[in-house]
Amino acid sequence: MEEMQRQLKTYGLIYLGVLIYLLFLISVAWTGWFNIFFSGAALHEGAKGIDFYQLPDGAWAFWHGGSLTGAALSDGSQYAQPNYANDNVYHVIFTLTLGSVLALFDPAQSPYIWLFCKAILSLLLVAYFVWSFRQHKHVGFAAFIILVNFSSYLELAAWQFHFVLNFFLLLFMILLVKRGSGIWIGVTYWLGMLVKPIGILLVPMLIFKGRWKLAAVGVGCFVLFSIIFLYQGIGKYYIDNLINNLSLSGTLGPNQIITLSALLHYMTHWPDFVYQGIQDCALLLVVFLGTLKRIALPKAVFLYMAYFLCFYEQVFEYQWSTLAYILAICVVTCPEFQTRRSMTCILLTCLPSCFIVLNWLHIDVQNMGNLGMIPGGTAWEWMVASKLLPLFLLLASVLVPDIPPIWKQLQAFWQAVRKVNARLGVFGDDLPASQPGVQIPLVVSGQRSGSLARSQALFWDYNVAEDVPTKLNEQPFTPLPSGTGEPEKIHPLNPPEAKIEGVEE
Repeated sequence: MEEMQRQLKTYGLIYLGVLIYLLFLISVAWTGWFNIFFSGAALHEGAKGIDFYQLPDGAWAFWHGGSLTGAALSDGSQYAQPNYANDNVYHVIFTLTLGSVLALFDPAQSPYIWLFCKAILSLLLVAYFVWSFRQHKHVGFAAFIILVNFSSYLELAAWQFHFVLNFFLLLFMILLVKRGSGIWIGVTYWLGMLVKPIGILLVPMLIFKGRWKLAAVGVGCFVLFSIIFLYQGIGKYYIDNLINNLSLSGTLGPNQIITLSALLHYMTHWPDFVYQGIQDCALLLVVFLGTLKRIALPKAVFLYMAYFLCFYEQVFEYQWSTLAYILAICVVTCPEFQTRRSMTCILLTCLPSCFIVLNWLHIDVQNMGNLGMIPGGTAWEWMVASKLLPLFLLLASVLVPDIPPIWKQLQAFWQAVRKVNARLGVFGDDLPASQPGVQIPLVVSGQRSGSLARSQALFWDYNVAEDVPTKLNEQPFTPLPSGTGEPEKIHPLNPPEAKIEGVEE
């Protein structure tokens, strides 16, 4: 009995999280209990599998002589022909590996096989995470927020592949914190980018934090294998999709895009440069904070992910599940995430949007038949705000304590820079212009510099006015009387180097 109580006290949150996660799986596979928290558009009602089938469609078409985009063959055949699916946008390697495996099964069964695989991998990943930080007192809470995040439920219910990115991102951060093998860290970094190249955002942080080698491994492999598959146009669809996403202006939404950028574009009518300026300033702030020594690596990754969720063009609600995996690492590594205030905000980020409340109160939500309950513009605004508010509260909770020490460090840094500049004179006013009759130092060194200086002194002694005192080897110099020989024979303007060295001696 005592052992059971000890187990519940130590691992109670983990057991509760596993129970809720199993309920998620049952709801996705059979009952639909938790679907009431999400709109029909988010659940893809009426178009189930629209994002799922693009991967096996692409792999199946490629192995049958077609395109990796998943377009139907010339005879009209397709892997999931009765089902409507988007064109494939995933990387060639990801498509040919996971997509080929899923294409081996019947189209009606493959989504549930993928659901079963995700369930097993999720539980194994959480077990590895708990084992890696088993001595930490908050490891139970960290595992709990991974398992009970409602955005993760939506990722399961919409038959998405975003879980693979979360999987490799958590492995990447565990190995990074535990100082694992640099090669394996780089590999997990690369594998995550094969799903979605969000990891490229982390490059500045990795370079400034001294992890440039693993950044080179991850980004280098990603670029190399993307270029290789451009041969004969096999992977051209992927590059075209990346370029298309980069060219968008943040105007997507409503009703599924959940970003600050989309909300600002929808609610205001400012010039485009204002929206771009807000985004650029946010990115510069995140990059700056990520370079600071006092900002730990997991916290810096959290800041970059917050920027992504606020400003990337196409962030759907299921993509907010990534936040839980990053916050789990932050909880067990950063003290500022372990306060009651921060942990409360973390729990709030695990909740779904306020759609269920809006639907219950009949506020701008309509029943669209087989498409499900669809929010209007006003309801969408409230949904986005309900997801952003907990994130902003958490950012304030973990960043406000850093402001005073960062400000003091910046002041000390600036004073040190000014002292260095005062000593070296690198920056400042212009040098005074040279005046006639003023000797300008020569930029030479060694014995030759001394010889040239003596030669210059002899030249000026002969030419300057007689009342200007000059010295040569501490002996007064008497000006030549008029009519005394040729001056070049007595004081040559360009004496041989040997004679000048003799004068020095």
